[in-house]
Amino acid sequence: MPISSSSIATISFLAVMLALSYSFSRERKTQRQVAELQRQVNDLAARSGTVRQEHEKQRFLPAANEETLPCTCNNIPSSFTYASDFGVIGDANADDTLALQAAIHSASANDSGGIVVLPKGTFRIFEPLIVPAGITLQGQGIGDSPLAISFDAGASTIAYCGNDYAVKLEGHAAGLRDLAIYDWPYGTDCENIQAAGGVIVQADATLVESVIVSNIFIYYFLGGPALSLVAKNSGGVPFGSYQNLRIRHCKQGISLQADETSFVNSNSFIAGGMSGGGFEVGVIAQGPGACNDNKFYGMFIEPPDTDLTHVYVSGSKTNIKLLDVRLEATSKSLDRPIVIVEDSSYGNVMNGFLGHTHVQANLNRNPDIDFMSHKSVGIDPAPKNLYWNSAFKGYNAGDRMMPGFALVGTNAVITIMDESEMILPDHNVINVDYLNFGGPFKIQADITPRSPAHDFVTFGVYARSSVPGSISGAMRYESGSVISSASHSGGGDWEFIGMTALYDKAAPYFYFSITGDVQLTAPTFIYGMTPATPGASLMSSSGAIMSGTLTMGVTTVYPPPESTPYYWNIPKNSGNIFLIDTQGNPSRTIIRLNHSTADRFPRGTMATLMFKEAGTRVKHNAYINLKKNADFVSGPNTSITLMAGGAATWVEVSRNE
Repeated sequence: MPISSSSIATISFLAVMLALSYSFSRERKTQRQVAELQRQVNDLAARSGTVRQEHEKQRFLPAANEETLPCTCNNIPSSFTYASDFGVIGDANADDTLALQAAIHSASANDSGGIVVLPKGTFRIFEPLIVPAGITLQGQGIGDSPLAISFDAGASTIAYCGNDYAVKLEGHAAGLRDLAIYDWPYGTDCENIQAAGGVIVQADATLVESVIVSNIFIYYFLGGPALSLVAKNSGGVPFGSYQNLRIRHCKQGISLQADETSFVNSNSFIAGGMSGGGFEVGVIAQGPGACNDNKFYGMFIEPPDTDLTHVYVSGSKTNIKLLDVRLEATSKSLDRPIVIVEDSSYGNVMNGFLGHTHVQANLNRNPDIDFMSHKSVGIDPAPKNLYWNSAFKGYNAGDRMMPGFALVGTNAVITIMDESEMILPDHNVINVDYLNFGGPFKIQADITPRSPAHDFVTFGVYARSSVPGSISGAMRYESGSVISSASHSGGGDWEFIGMTALYDKAAPYFYFSITGDVQLTAPTFIYGMTPATPGASLMSSSGAIMSGTLTMGVTTVYPPPESTPYYWNIPKNSGNIFLIDTQGNPSRTIIRLNHSTADRFPRGTMATLMFKEAGTRVKHNAYINLKKNADFVSGPNTSITLMAGGAATWVEVSRNE
């Protein structure tokens, strides 16, 4: 026989009562009462046939007067919580606040599934929706337009009318999915009310982690942020995932804030973006607490203009990573930056496409800001090792002197190890035998060139030791306190011991602190936040000091053609030492060197002419200016060194007659 909905409801009610009876039977029910309730359920089921199976069949049978029977799933067990079961209407007029919150409360109380499903419609609410831990509010999508709210495209829209945030995510793993959220401006009861923001994840004296928000359209929140992550009073908001957020016409796009006692760390924002008008800022990250390692992947941030800037970062514990992000500001004047990183912030990573204006940041503190742009450019520190004797050459054991370094203390014995111990070409390994008294033995540069343009320093050394904690790097931090790197593990292998940090420019101080036997090689010191580059540096245009051997190029020079016997050419880019081959006729004269424009050497180039035979004359004249205006006449195995003066002229530096 047909099964009425009232019969099904009765069975369901009795089944629930039976379950409750079992749970309390030991304390409040007798075995006889439980048995009686079980008999009633069985009797009703027997009279009704196989209730659940019959009901399933009837759902798919056509009615007598219509082709299909509309599907109603109210009586089918599900892992979802359907907001429609709690009376939501979604016609943009009714107040759906209580019904929506009741559905969420049912899910959080384990009375129904943890995913609360909204049907299509526009759901007006007058109080914030509170989504607790483990609960996800899921709609049917954002409609058919990423530029404005669609009311007739199957979307689920939360239409908020109030002065708070529209949605508050208040527990671990709370979530939103496939929704539009609108600061509702319609109706006499809403037209003069402006929300404080769209969605907020707030941790007040608690931890809220692993929030998941995806496929959300946040629209028209001109009074505050579309999305806020806020931590205060020792709270924390870490490890959230925010995917495909579309933000239009908001005062702020994404706001990250942590007070001094709190943190907002390691959240990921993937794809999506923001556009439209009314923006003060697109992404803003602020301390004073730890607000760092928040990553934005593949987003676009392109309001035509912003009152402040598109991306703003401040706070000594704050940084963000914009990775393959597109920034555009078609209406922003060229003198206003599209990115502002305050000097207190460092370690920001930003790359991608920057379409207009420029970046305002201390790039020495943020060397990984590197957008493609016609208006600004990133910088990297010069890769020059400022430990000029990083090969540990020239050590004098008697005087305990190492060129380029100060050895502070008498509580260690240093020896140079055999070449077979080298791990880098031509870099000596020194053995430091610590004598176990008098505190740490220190090795530091005798002179460290200052570089006020840089805020960071990177330094370290290869070390091998079997003594745990035998060596660490140490330096004076920008605050004036001395900080140290991780120390050697004592595992007997080569480890690179070093650090990168902000340094005290007023009193820079860097050293290696040794408290155990250790072997060292290839120290490195570079200004800037950059990976260490162990090994000696090449000479640069800023100068060089060498501890190793300088090898110069040597080439042979032959006499000029007989038609121009006094005009000699020494080949460019072949070295600085030139062996003069007179071809068996040393009685020759040199009046000009490299007279043609194409053959001239740059001003300051040194050239040494070496003669095996006697009798060749280098004549003093307007083009070769010799000491005391005296010609040079070669003897066997003699030489003269000249410096190029530019414009085909030369000046004598020295001679060996």
